[in-house]
Amino acid sequence: MSTKPQDPKLQQDIAAIEDKRRILEQMVNIAQAIEHLQVSLESVLILGAPSSDLPEEALNLYSSISDSLRNLPVNKIKEYLKNLEAIIRRQLEQILHFSGTDLTADDSVELLFLSSDGSDQTPLEMLEEFKRTAQTAISLRVLLRRRGVASAGSPLPVARETIEQQIALLEVEEKKQRRNVRQKVSEMKDEIAKMIENPAYPEGLKEILKGVRRNLEKDLNSIDKGHKLSSLSFVTDAGEITDIQEVSCDESASADAVQEQERSLSESARLWLNTPWDVSWEDVRQRR
Repeated sequence: MSTKPQDPKLQQDIAAIEDKRRILEQMVNIAQAIEHLQVSLESVLILGAPSSDLPEEALNLYSSISDSLRNLPVNKIKEYLKNLEAIIRRQLEQILHFSGTDLTADDSVELLFLSSDGSDQTPLEMLEEFKRTAQTAISLRVLLRRRGVASAGSPLPVARETIEQQIALLEVEEKKQRRNVRQKVSEMKDEIAKMIENPAYPEGLKEILKGVRRNLEKDLNSIDKGHKLSSLSFVTDAGEITDIQEVSCDESASADAVQEQERSLSESARLWLNTPWDVSWEDVRQRR
């Protein structure tokens, strides 16, 4: 017997998948915050070193410098660098505050998206901007070095050991988050496998779910290889969750109501799996 759109078991299964998607989104947000913090603090340490001691990864940033920056006169580069270093010194205390926060706590995800101090920026946006600012400052120092201009390390407003300690703590948090994400992705993959094996589910829906399962397998492989959690295909961009082709519906004009319901369900599932995180299954069903 075919499963109809209003089938309680199907609705329950889809709701379970949706819940896991939301949990994964939260985990990815935390992973992105940890990543921004790690890169930011590592960049601050690099800025504290003299240009003669810049590490190889910093020197490689030269290839990413735009032509407009490369063609600037030395005095203008120095001016930009001075301004960026001043911004970094002002914001570093706040960055260190976030790095000392337990980002895996229940209320941390909400805090990442709440603006404070009258700012239009959320903490997550601020972390991302700080990371870009710090990396741009490093690029300018690399550019000066390529021009033959030596520069001393930027004075750090806190002890170097304090920053190194925070980076070590973030590495522990990142490993914990990686384990949590892998567990949730694996659980979702198992749930989808059960749905695919259910003989009562429409074939169109099963084809969609097979594509989702393939993506989850790729994500598990990426996690095991140590890739960044924020790059996982299933959880970073709902618009690119799967590489599934449009579901083919070769039903004739004389198809009965049950076939039409199955087609409608499959289309709704395809739309839902490719909508933003905050769009629920019920919202998609009501749009049809």
